[in-house]
Amino acid sequence: MDVDVPSKEKVRLKPRSPGEQRFTVRKPEWQHLHLRMTFDPPYPADHSSPSYPPDLLTWKTHLSEALNQFLGVSGMAIPVDFLHSADGAEVYIRIPREDSPRFMAGITGWGKEVEGRTVGFRVLGSTEFSMGLVGGDGTDLFR
Repeated sequence: MDVDVPSKEKVRLKPRSPGEQRFTVRKPEWQHLHLRMTFDPPYPADHSSPSYPPDLLTWKTHLSEALNQFLGVSGMAIPVDFLHSADGAEVYIRIPREDSPRFMAGITGWGKEVEGRTVGFRVLGSTEFSMGLVGGDGTDLFR
């Protein structure tokens, strides 16, 4: 197979095995984030209350409040897909790539008082592909 290169020279690629195809993703549609909900002062390891450990509804509520405070209605319109909840205090989410700078700015500067503790968010990882967050083959993400 011949490929055009900028210098207009022809380059011969190695032959491929039958059925093998290669492609390049130039503009990924999604941004994958690994987030942690932080509490100050932290909860003890054995503590349980209606707000700790946070469930997905609590995550969605706090994220919506943070985005609404920073970006208004346009921030709340950013679609958030929850892919995995680690231990309640950490989640893996997916958002549209073009919204990721606004999203991260909105959530990292937010804080709220809940049960005498300040709740906030920390971005632990950000990549265009989910495998970049979990490392390895990605099986940990979808257990």
